[in-house]
This record gives sequence, C-alpha cells and structure tokens, in this order.
Amino acid sequence: MRQLSFLFIAILIEVCNFRAHAQNTGWDKVDKQLSEASNDSTRILAYYKVASEIYRSNPQEAQEIVSKGLSLISEKKFEPLQIDLLNLQGIIYLKLNNFDESVKIHFKVLKKREERNDKKGMMLSFLNIGNVFNKSYDPDQALKYYQRALDLSKELRDTRNRANISTNIGNIYAQNALNGGKKQDVTKAIDYLVKTVEFCKANAPEVDLFNTYILLSYLYLKADKLEWSTYYTDLAIDITTKKEDPVGESYARINRANIYVKEKRFDLAAKEVTLIKRIIAKSGFTNLTEDLQGDFDKIAKAIKAQDEHLILSDQDSSDRKFHEDAEVLRVRIREELREKYESEKKELENKNLLLKNANVKREAHWIKLMGLLTFFVLLIFLVMIILLIKKNRLLHQEKLKVDEQATEIKQQHAELVQADRFRASIFSVVSHDLRSPLSTFQALLSVSKIVDLPAHEIKSMLITIGNQVTAASKMLDSLLVWSSQQMANEKLDIQEIFPYQIIKDCENLFMDRINLKKLYIDIKISPNLSIHSDLKRFEFIIRNIFNNAIKFSFSGKVIIFEQHETDSNILISIRDQGVGMDETKIRALKGMQQQHSLEGTLEEKGNGIGLMLCHEFANRIKCSITIESRVGFGSTFTIHIPR
Repeated sequence: MRQLSFLFIAILIEVCNFRAHAQNTGWDKVDKQLSEASNDSTRILAYYKVASEIYRSNPQEAQEIVSKGLSLISEKKFEPLQIDLLNLQGIIYLKLNNFDESVKIHFKVLKKREERNDKKGMMLSFLNIGNVFNKSYDPDQALKYYQRALDLSKELRDTRNRANISTNIGNIYAQNALNGGKKQDVTKAIDYLVKTVEFCKANAPEVDLFNTYILLSYLYLKADKLEWSTYYTDLAIDITTKKEDPVGESYARINRANIYVKEKRFDLAAKEVTLIKRIIAKSGFTNLTEDLQGDFDKIAKAIKAQDEHLILSDQDSSDRKFHEDAEVLRVRIREELREKYESEKKELENKNLLLKNANVKREAHWIKLMGLLTFFVLLIFLVMIILLIKKNRLLHQEKLKVDEQATEIKQQHAELVQADRFRASIFSVVSHDLRSPLSTFQALLSVSKIVDLPAHEIKSMLITIGNQVTAASKMLDSLLVWSSQQMANEKLDIQEIFPYQIIKDCENLFMDRINLKKLYIDIKISPNLSIHSDLKRFEFIIRNIFNNAIKFSFSGKVIIFEQHETDSNILISIRDQGVGMDETKIRALKGMQQQHSLEGTLEEKGNGIGLMLCHEFANRIKCSITIESRVGFGSTFTIHIPR
C-alpha cells in the first residue's frame, strides 16, 4: 500500500512538472494571446495559432491546446474555425503516432469539406489520410488516397500540392522497389521520380527535392547505373551540405561509399565512411551509427576482402600457406571470441529482459489495482449522481403538480368570484324589474281610490304596465333557461343544428317589430350549414343578439347574417346599422358585468342581462362571442363555433 502511495505521489509530481513546463512554453503564449482577445473568434484563433507553432517541437502540449480550442467551439457553438482545428488535431495525432485517432479525425474533416464542396480542402484531407497510412506502413491505402488528392490537385491546377503529392507517391514506389527484387519495379519507380523532378523544376521550383534525389541515387545503384547514381548522390550531398543537414548528408554519403565499392575504389570508400562517422560524432546523432552499421560492415568486408587478395597475390606459395594457416587460426580465435561475446551478451540481454518484464508486470499490477479502485470510486460517484438526479426529478414533478393545482385553484376561485358577482347582478335586476310593474300598478290603484281618472289616462298607464310586465316576462324566461344550466345534473343535448333555420324562426318571431321599423333582414348563411351544439342554448344566443340588433337599429336599415369558416372554427356574425357602443360598454360586456338597460331607437325597454347570459351560455357550449362596434355606425357580434 505504501508503494502504491509512492507511485501516486510520483505521478502527481510528473503531472505537475509537465504542467509547469507547459505553462512556461505554449500555455504562456496562449494566455498572452487570450488576454489580448476581444471575442470568442479571436480566442479560438489564439489556440489554433499557438498549437500550429509548437506541434512539431511539442506535439503533446499542442494536442492539449487544440482540445481546449475545440471545447470552446463546442461551448460557444462557434464553428467557422472548427474544421481547421480538427485538421490540426489529426496532424498532431499523426506526429504522436496515434494513427487510429488521426485517420478518424481526418475522415471527419473530409466529410465536412465534402458537405461544403470544398475541393481544395478535400484534396488536403486526402493528402493527410495518405500520410497517415504511409507512416503506419500501409502503402497500398496510402497510394489510393494520394492518387485521389493528385487528381483534385490537377483539377484545381494547384502545382505546389501536385508536386508534393507526386513526390509522396514516388517515394512509395521507390520503397517498394528497394525492398523487393523485381527489376520492373525499379524501372517504374525511376521513371515516375524522374518525371516528378522535371515537373517540380518546371512548375514548383520551391519544392524540396532532396529526398527524391536520395531515392533516385539508391534506385540507380540497385539498377547498376553508377553514373546516374553518382549524379543524384552529388545533388543530394550538395543540398544537405548547404542546409547543414547531418542526417541527410550521412545517407547521401553512404550511397557514395557504396558506389565507390562497386567501382572497386576501396580507398575512397574508406575515406567516405570515415567522413560519415566524423559528421555523426559532430552532430551528436549517435543513433545514425546504428542505422548505417549494416552499410559500414558491408563496406569494411569488401575492403578487407580486397586487401587480403592483394597480400596473397604478392607472396610465394610457402608464405601464402603460412599466412593462410595463420589467418585460419586467427579467424578461428576471432570466431570463438565473437561467439563467447555474443553468448555473454545474449545472456545479459535475457537477464535484462526478465528484469524489465518483472518490472512491467509489477507496474501493470499496481496500475490495474489503481484502475479498479478508480472504477469503483467513479461507480459509487455515478450511482450517487443518478440517485440525486432521480430525486431532483421527482421533486420537480411534485412541484409542477403543486403549481398546477395552485393554478387550478386560483382559476376556480376567480370563476366562483365572477359567478357570485353575476348572480348578485341578476338578483339586483330581478328585484328592480319585477318591482317596477308592481309599483306602477300599486300607484294606479292608490290614485283611482282618491280621484276618478279619465279613461285615456288609465289606458296609457295600463299600456305602460303591460310593457313592463312583458319585459319582466322575457327576463324570467331567460332566467329559467339560465337556472336550468346551473343545476348540477343538467347535461348538454348535443345534436346537429342548422343555424339558417333558427335565424328564420327568430325572424318570424320578431316580424311585427321588423315591419314596424321597416328593417331588411339579409341572411347570407347557407341553408345546408350544420353545426353540433346544444339547440336550446344556441337558439337563446341567436334570439337575444337578433333581438338587440332590432332594438338598436335605425328605421329602414339592414341586419346582415354572414358565415365564415376557418380550419378550426365556423364563424356566424350578426351586423346591424344602429346606435353602436363605445369601448367602455364593450369591455363591460366582455367582462360579463351587468349594464343598465338602454332604450331602443323606438324607446324599447330591456333588463340588461340578455347579453350577459349569452356569454354564459356560449362558454357552456365551448363557443365564444366577439364584439366590434362604433358609436353611430352599428355593432357586429360574431359567434365562434369549434368544428
């Protein structure tokens, strides 16, 4: 357990050291540019610029910076630079030899560029995908995507990228030819690379052809065309010397040494090898010695064989035999020493390998334990989060239910208050309108006891009393219909209704008053129009609105019934050309507030509750009534009936 603690502390120290180093390099640049950024676009651009500058020298840090930039894009939903950042992330993954992630991201970028029909971007994506496959040792797939990139570069006439892609394809052909033994592969690779060199010199002179020259020199050497091999080797050495590139110069000079061996100029080959070793020692790239050791051994063996041949040719037969025996003995001793050395070296390597494997297993064991511990901690944490989320969701649902119930209670309270006010208004109207004819009749009786009234005055008073009784009777009829609705067991009798017929029945009912005022009734409603509603209540609404239209119309005017239809409603409007109403009266009617009855254009009396009951009945049968009116121009009442 103590070792586990030490391992955990060591990991923390390494992470802190790495982070501290990152802050002193790329992250410092990011922080500086972010402090100068004025918006999200420039912040994202800062991440992109810094990562582009440092990914060759510090790809791991560049990857962290790119990931931060992509997170900001996702957070702010800002996508203009997303493709560039994703493309850079794919290149960095290739630098880190994470081939799977690199190719996955490049395919994602390719898809986005294809959606935009960005052909140049598609060409670069194909090139990047080819680079991934080439570096992951899959030359066939690399050639496939290089060729698609090359086709697009030709279509776009992009000579620079065409030159670079052509050199990549030529490199693959060359590697296949050098690794194989087919002469036709060597010839094919040489032809392709020569054409690529000619194209680059003519159209893209800025393209670096050093690697192409090196490959051509190797290919010509394999084809035993030493003159051409020497030509391209000299070009490569000249370029690398000017660029002070010790790696490239070493590879070029080793090919020159191999050419000297083929030409049997062993002294020059030895000098070239010595020069190469001096270059490697000066540069500090000691791993180059291991890479070129095979060529060194091959050249040394050839020089040695030539020296032995010269010595043997200068001695007589006896000396030759003596030296042969000595050489055999020397070779035997050398072989025995070499075998002993190799055996001891192999034994030491095996011990080191066993020790290394033991350490790896031990570390793997601790890492596994840490992983299991981390997994269980995360699992417990996840379960707690899920339980909290579930509890929070239940609380939220309960709160919603309580809010809905509170809203419903408020609505019911408002309806009860309104209903109470409505009933109070009705009782006030009933008490007033029933008392008026009784008071008048009582006054008539009282006066008749005191004095004898003329017959015409008695008749006039009786007519007045009759009108008041008629109005009170109509009011009682309306109240009977309304009171039946208020009964708890009252149900709507929904049936098919034809509004045209109801209007005609009302017209016949009011015909005397219509003729008295010389009104014209224009019914623009189809006799075939049908609705589904409660007949008694719908007829009450039509009759009351029609009655008011007659009451407040000027003589000789028109009352118009019209129909309109929408996707969800059937609209029946009743428009008169009477006295009209102002906004105050309209608001009172919409608020179902009882109004003092107004006299009609021929001094007709009313009780003021007809329209209030119309609104009440309309709500009961799921309809609504809208009012439009202008003083002196008449009113329009529209009934909205759902389909």
